Amino acid sequence: MKIALIALPGKQQNRLPPLTLAYIAAILEQRRAIVRLYDRALESAGSWNDIRRRLQTFQPQRMIIAGDDSRIIEQAVTYFHQTYPDILPLLVQRSGSEAPTIVNHVMAWLDSDNTDTTTELSADALPYPARHLLSLERYALRAPGGEVQTPVVIGWSDRGKWVMRSPHAIGQEIQAVMAEFGIRNVLFCEPELTIDQSWLNDLLDYFIKANLNIRWQATVTLEHLREETLPRLAQAGCEALTFSIAASSMFDSVQRRHQVQKLITSAGELGIYTHATVLLEPPYEAIARLIDVAATFGLNDVSFELMQTLRVGDDEQQIQRFARQRYQQGRSRQRLIDRFGPALGSLLWQLRVQHLAEDE
Repeated sequence: MKIALIALPGKQQNRLPPLTLAYIAAILEQRRAIVRLYDRALESAGSWNDIRRRLQTFQPQRMIIAGDDSRIIEQAVTYFHQTYPDILPLLVQRSGSEAPTIVNHVMAWLDSDNTDTTTELSADALPYPARHLLSLERYALRAPGGEVQTPVVIGWSDRGKWVMRSPHAIGQEIQAVMAEFGIRNVLFCEPELTIDQSWLNDLLDYFIKANLNIRWQATVTLEHLREETLPRLAQAGCEALTFSIAASSMFDSVQRRHQVQKLITSAGELGIYTHATVLLEPPYEAIARLIDVAATFGLNDVSFELMQTLRVGDDEQQIQRFARQRYQQGRSRQRLIDRFGPALGSLLWQLRVQHLAEDE
């Protein structure tokens, strides 16, 4: 049987390859199906006609259309239904964390004509995702050094709860990725690495003892990240940490801000790249203060995300431009303070601002 898988653009995760569909493809190939995977997120605006031409050459008997926006899924199904009536629409994320539930749903659909009950697969029985069907180098996933990066699932999402994979299973998949694709930079995109401290300790122990010779990036929650964990993260191959910063966590106390700054400084000293998503929300005075505080932390990179309350009635791009400009100004000022001290650094900053104003 020939089966076509079409991944639709996501709301936020388009830089990720569609791992959920790649898991489905692996199961289908085990069942001796001939599979093609088309990722709409990689294509140009007029690519539907190109995909249709490629489907005409492939001639699939069945089709799966997956995405995280029900409206776009419905549009795609309507577009293809007349030519390919046997279509399964799937409302899924691209990250792969839903794979155990989704795979069993797909197997039930495939076996709907059979009288025998479909045997469900456990999460441990899933094969590795069919990365050979993906153009991994075409996705906007790059390590801090610019190397191609590929995601690996570290936890399964099960009815709103996270079930973490065993460190051994994660390590075995990473070794398979290195052997097959030569990729040595891995992304753990969800859940947060700090969601389970006991599991995290086991993972770091395994990576350190196995000496996998890989570099990896993960998301953490700063409130749950311990300073004594940072050296072990570096020893285990961690090259980058990402996290969010919000006004509610930054302005609670001076002690909390100092803790965050100390964590980021320690990470930098260990060679761990830090990227923060600064969450912007009203009131506007809090936004300016939050940006100014973030500029003092010495982050390697920062992005700004507007909360829903700001998206209503405000120019999102204008707010983001203001945030980026203010952050860059704050970073410039902090560099002068770090180099010359608070008094002289601030004076030099004021002289620079005055000079720029006179030039205008």
